[in-house]
Amino acid sequence: MSFYTPPTEVEPLGQAGTARQLSAGSVSANTALTVNVERISMRAVGADIRYSIGYTAQTATSTSHFIANGERLDLAVPKNANIAVIRNAGTNGTLEITELN
Repeated sequence: MSFYTPPTEVEPLGQAGTARQLSAGSVSANTALTVNVERISMRAVGADIRYSIGYTAQTATSTSHFIANGERLDLAVPKNANIAVIRNAGTNGTLEITELN
């Protein structure tokens, strides 16, 4: 019989750094994250949102990654990343982002 052995090391997310609020409307909006940030925590407020993260200016579309209204995601991102957002349907929302140092 085998038993599950949980991991002994935990990787911390980091400390809260810059806070950002990105408006998700009918047109894609892009912003650059702080240089060298590699982790973020983000929460959709007021609407389901689509987002795109990459090395250069991004454009979010109806097929980009999805985050539901009220959902929080913690993600690793490339250094010097940009993030773009757009609303998923007819309601505007906000993507609250905390950069983690």
